[in-house]
Amino acid sequence: MEHAEVHIREEKYTITSGNKKWAFGLMIVGLILAAIGYFTYHPHIEGLSEHDLHHLIQKRFWANLLVNGYFFFIVSICAAAFISISQIANAGWYIAIRRIPEAMSEYTLIGGPILLIISFFSLPTLYHWAHDGIMTEGTSNYDALLASKGWYLNKPFFLIRMAVFMGFWIWCAHMFRKYSRNEDIVGGLENYKKTYALSAGFTVIFGFTFSMFSWDQMMSIDAHWYSTIFSIYNFATGWVSALTIIYLFTHYLRSRGYLNIASDEHQHDLGKFMFAFSVFWTYMWVSQFLLIWYANMPEEVVYYKDRIFGSYKGWIFLILFLNFITPFFFFMMRDWKRSRISGYIVGSMLLIGHWLDVWAMVMPGAMNLATDPTDAHPAGVIKIPSQGIGLMEIGFLCLFAGLFLWMTLRALTKANLYPTKHPYVMESALHDVGI
Repeated sequence: MEHAEVHIREEKYTITSGNKKWAFGLMIVGLILAAIGYFTYHPHIEGLSEHDLHHLIQKRFWANLLVNGYFFFIVSICAAAFISISQIANAGWYIAIRRIPEAMSEYTLIGGPILLIISFFSLPTLYHWAHDGIMTEGTSNYDALLASKGWYLNKPFFLIRMAVFMGFWIWCAHMFRKYSRNEDIVGGLENYKKTYALSAGFTVIFGFTFSMFSWDQMMSIDAHWYSTIFSIYNFATGWVSALTIIYLFTHYLRSRGYLNIASDEHQHDLGKFMFAFSVFWTYMWVSQFLLIWYANMPEEVVYYKDRIFGSYKGWIFLILFLNFITPFFFFMMRDWKRSRISGYIVGSMLLIGHWLDVWAMVMPGAMNLATDPTDAHPAGVIKIPSQGIGLMEIGFLCLFAGLFLWMTLRALTKANLYPTKHPYVMESALHDVGI
């Protein structure tokens, strides 16, 4: 195939007034909706005391912060992982769109501290294992199973792990951006080699630390339950979401006359990634479900019993539809992967689906009430039915989405929209899928 003449030149992105209105508008509207949702939320659940109802409102508030803090952080750090994995694979095709995941990863600078703060203040509210006395033998709420995990599930070690893991990831993402931008100035292979070496170390360490990170943030909400593939399932959620946002930003920038070396071939490859890893996400979801369900062990099946046979049932099937059925049938077609309109539709549905997936990881466990000996309830946990998606959920989603959008757009202005002196830039410019 003959290619049109390609010009490698500096290309700067400028934030428009419309971009600012969208980003800040989402944050302002989100904050207002979240505040209205918080102050107007009065659950009508029989048998609960005023203390329990107040506690439930606090739980929903912190649970929503955790859902959004976690979702947008793993999306941004998976964007950095996309760079590192592509780098050690010596991939050339992605260079034309590399500055997009670099910009997305800049959200970690603010998203990491936000998530750490949320984790610190939400520990006793959302995490059953963090309640006072629960691991102390002889207390009224002593839990022997959780006490056996006390060497790992304790507040100081939990927060130290969060700070160390996120600190290392944020530093690596920063260095990826630094090396890439330096490369535009000095050229040569020095920064390329530094990025390659750092990517190799980051990828290995990230694999282990992200597993522990997902156990801590998500799986320990249901601390009596565990899954051996939960971390891979969480990674798939962040990975598909990151790929989808890269895909959507590529469409947007090209439609505005930017990324002159990116083509439908790059869009096609990103669409194939979205298709393939949506299937991978589904495989992880089904595998986790089947491995637990046919074993029929009470301490394991309770996780799915609450979600599939309880009040969350409709949401779970909606998640499966958005995250598997939609990309599988629509992105199987070549033209749909390249079309901007269909890409916006499928991409938006995927992002909503994976946000709901994180929401469904958090809410069933976080919104349960551990009984207090001063209450009239018997010892154990009060199962709270799904409270659905209300103003608080929509508000916090808009708030974090606006913040993520602003950080990404702002980062795009700090460098050329593609690496002009990367050794593989011409390979990327001439990229051809061929089918």
